[in-house]
Amino acid sequence: MAAHETGYDAGHLPVVGREREAAALASFLRTAVRDGGAQLVTGQPGIGKTELLKAAMRQVASMGARVLHASGSEYETQLSFAGLHQLLMPAAGSLKELPEVHRAAMATALGFERGEPPGRLVLTSALLAWLGHLASTAPLVLVVDDLQWVDRASVVILSLVARRLGGLRVGLLLSQRTGHESFFDRGSVPELALTPLEDDAALSLLRHHHPNLHSSVRRRILAEADGNPLALIELPRALTAAQETGADFLPPTLPLSARLRWLFQSRVSELPEPTRRLLLLAALGGEDSKGLMKVIAGSASDLAPAEASELVFVDRRADRLRFAHPLIRSAVVDLATAPARRAAHHRLAELTADPDVRTLHLAESALGPDDAIACRLVEVALTTLERGDTVQAVSLLLRAADMTVDPAERARRLVRASYIGANIAGTLDGARALLERARAADPAVTNTLRASTAAAAHLLNSEGDIDTAHRLLVGAVTHVDPDPQSAETLEEALGTLMMICAFGGRRELWKPFDDAVTRLAPVLTAPFRLAATTFADPARSTPEQLCELDTLVTDLDGETNPVRVVMVALAGQYVDRLPRTSLERTAAEGRAGGAVTLAVQAMIMLAVGAFHEGRWQDAATLADEGIALCRENGYDLLMWGAQNPQMLLAAARADLDHIARARARMHQWAIPRNALAVRTFTANIEGLAALSQARYHDAYEHYTSICPLGTFPSHEQVTVWTVMDAVEAAVRSGHVDEARAHVRASSEADLARISPRLRFLCDAAAALVAEDDVYPDLFDPLVVDPESVRWPFPLARLELAYGERLRGDRAMRAARPHLERAGKMFTGLGATPWAERAEAALRATGRSRRPAGPGAVLTPQERQIAELAATGLTNRQIGERLRLSPRTVGAHLYRVFPKLGIGSRAALRDALTDLGDEENGL
Repeated sequence: MAAHETGYDAGHLPVVGREREAAALASFLRTAVRDGGAQLVTGQPGIGKTELLKAAMRQVASMGARVLHASGSEYETQLSFAGLHQLLMPAAGSLKELPEVHRAAMATALGFERGEPPGRLVLTSALLAWLGHLASTAPLVLVVDDLQWVDRASVVILSLVARRLGGLRVGLLLSQRTGHESFFDRGSVPELALTPLEDDAALSLLRHHHPNLHSSVRRRILAEADGNPLALIELPRALTAAQETGADFLPPTLPLSARLRWLFQSRVSELPEPTRRLLLLAALGGEDSKGLMKVIAGSASDLAPAEASELVFVDRRADRLRFAHPLIRSAVVDLATAPARRAAHHRLAELTADPDVRTLHLAESALGPDDAIACRLVEVALTTLERGDTVQAVSLLLRAADMTVDPAERARRLVRASYIGANIAGTLDGARALLERARAADPAVTNTLRASTAAAAHLLNSEGDIDTAHRLLVGAVTHVDPDPQSAETLEEALGTLMMICAFGGRRELWKPFDDAVTRLAPVLTAPFRLAATTFADPARSTPEQLCELDTLVTDLDGETNPVRVVMVALAGQYVDRLPRTSLERTAAEGRAGGAVTLAVQAMIMLAVGAFHEGRWQDAATLADEGIALCRENGYDLLMWGAQNPQMLLAAARADLDHIARARARMHQWAIPRNALAVRTFTANIEGLAALSQARYHDAYEHYTSICPLGTFPSHEQVTVWTVMDAVEAAVRSGHVDEARAHVRASSEADLARISPRLRFLCDAAAALVAEDDVYPDLFDPLVVDPESVRWPFPLARLELAYGERLRGDRAMRAARPHLERAGKMFTGLGATPWAERAEAALRATGRSRRPAGPGAVLTPQERQIAELAATGLTNRQIGERLRLSPRTVGAHLYRVFPKLGIGSRAALRDALTDLGDEENGL
């Protein structure tokens, strides 16, 4: 590389994840351009030394200093003073301005003239003189990258100069690769060691350069790169388009790009052949293989060169061989020939005691398709799916398909991988490609139940074509027998059909589903059988079903299969039985690149639960995560559910702009695709928003658009949650008879038995419609029940309604505690319009919830005047009694009112009574 004088654009982006190191270099540069100094930056190959030096050079240029830059080259290490020649060539024109002794020494060393070679001290003095001369007009910074490849003569002189830069306004900034030594005296200068990027910075860098990677591929890249910036950028470039989207399996060891190969393979290729064979076993076998460690223990002499080069080390406490970096493992594999890799896998299959691991090695050692190994790979894939690693299960199924001889069987395995990818793992784009590969392998596969399920799942999760997906699956399941051998496929088909019906939002879609569930019930799992009612039609859940569901939720502790977790959670979603801990684990796995679709569903259910429980910030955070995953993976239909908690929050806070934008997007996408559940979805949101603004007639119209009050139609899931909302809208809009009919209908349906929350909502609805002579008997038990605080938003609304009704009956003092509590709860939730309504109602009773200032205590004279005024005396009458002027009395009362939080004389009596209660601790 040629040296150059740098004029960098200061507008470049900062080096990702290197804020601390960049700040350290900035501090060094500020000192160096003033007082001189040297700094060495060290780190692994690709760790970001060069980029950090470039950023430093941009900063130097912005400071008005001059930069001279050179990079070491492996091919010039034997050329004396080649490094100095590169570094100083741009300034050669000023050499003649030096004293002759210094000019001659530098000219000879740099090859400009022939002469007697100068000694080190003479040359050091000459270089210092030249640098001082160059820095006389502007500060100077010398930057030398890849010091390990700079020739020995130049390095020795730079090492001597580094210790003598004080007072010269000259900085020397160098970088050197870890694991390579040079003749530079590292003890003479401060060293800044670059470590791997933190996880967040690594993810940010990877997303910036490769935004379209599937999350599972991204997770693999992050693991393999281990915080190495160059690896994060380069590893995806060696993948195929299908591998990037998850449509094709990733090899056990990722291939290296040409750039990474150049960086890492040189150290491996220098090793003796026996050492490389041993490292290949270690690279392909993993660090934890006990059989492999026995082989390594018996090959100490072969391992020694790798240990001496610091490529590997033996962790004797854990009895494991570890590579210094995952990319060294990749380089070992990349350098090996195909026959060598197959032989190593065959040897590892012999060494391992784990049958699943043996199968994987046998698959990699095979020369071509092998049905026996393919069948074993499918078994491993299913075991992996049960353990919760859906992405790896897809990868294993794809490997099994590649090894399958029979085209029909290969097509079936591709279809299975497609279904898991679309409906569970989140590899939606890859699922389409797999279906096409399956049809190409065997066109007849299209007619199978599994292919219909995979195609319908893909339609549902992508184009959202509800009617086509419904026809496809109904036709496939209508004549299927309840065969236990096909139970898993049947349940996948019915599960997909259930979601199609739910999003379709039309009752007629459900009949084929209900008929199929009834006919196939003997081979369906308990979670799915329950979900067919408790999710699909929660109002008709039986006590026996709810009891069985309670047992299933309890038994989920320690469950690793996210498919089962989410199915049990779906069964419990509308009947308030969420396995929160298990769902949080599923969501966490999805964040890390696991089962994305299941993670989104988990986040949606957790977010809605958080809204109901008053944990609104948690609800917003979970919803944001779910929406981001949907956008990233193209799940347009699932985006509805992810937006639901956000829209509930917006409705409770009367954020009509947010609701209008979200509603427009949803309807524009959903209505043409006959996903008509969007109407119920948004009507519920708009009803709550109208209640938040006291637009009661609008709220009534929205809720009755879902279903007539007094009915709970089949398969209208949301109606069990809107009992109190619909009744409040009806009562406040003057439709009291309909409200009472709805309360009776909820009682006849016995919704209160479903869950404590639904019992509270049903009881609250009953209180709202109670007759004047009995309503306190219904309100009081609810507002004092300690269980009610579990649902702060409906409880606050109930307190508000109670307080307003008491105020309407002129029971001002009785109303105030309810209105105050309502206001506090609304404020804590951030439900501003509701808090304002509670405050207005409280003011209407003659009190304000605004806290009094530090002078809230009345003086003796203020209290005496206030007590007299509370009896109805005028200012003049009070003045006559106390021998004060009416004007003075008025001034005292002017100060009393804000202290007591009131606005009129009419409120004085109650305010003084409350003040006395507070003073007495009542």
